[in-house]
Amino acid sequence: MKKLILAATLAAIVPTMANAITLIDCKNEDSKNSITSIWPTPYLSDSGLLCFDVKGWPEFSGSNCVANGKNTRWTGLVIVSEDDESQGRDSTNFRVSKPTVNENNIEYIIEWSRGGAWRSMQHVAINRFTGVAVSYFVREHGGETYQCRAGKKVF
Repeated sequence: MKKLILAATLAAIVPTMANAITLIDCKNEDSKNSITSIWPTPYLSDSGLLCFDVKGWPEFSGSNCVANGKNTRWTGLVIVSEDDESQGRDSTNFRVSKPTVNENNIEYIIEWSRGGAWRSMQHVAINRFTGVAVSYFVREHGGETYQCRAGKKVF
């Protein structure tokens, strides 16, 4: 009986551990600017996929993880603002095309669309050695600097 309980416990834990994630916690280096952020929050799966914390969004569908040089798309109900002008809350498509995910850097561009043309939303580059990240929002020049660190692993 004890062996059965041990086997059942291991069977329940091992698949969860295989899906462990490492959060990427980024803070704006300008302490006066707490309004902007790297959004949606990126994280790394144990298998090395770059993922985004979007599964809890209303009406989420699609895939929130992407491998180096590959593509992913997802949809969710969100409020979008462009150039400080609200585009309202509606079902919005997002995509990440051919990101760089290696031992030195993480770099990606997120685009969004509501049925028409795709528009750039955010270009993020993270140096994995120094933790320095730069995020360029739509039509922003120069970007904002963040200090990132690997957060704790969670299941």
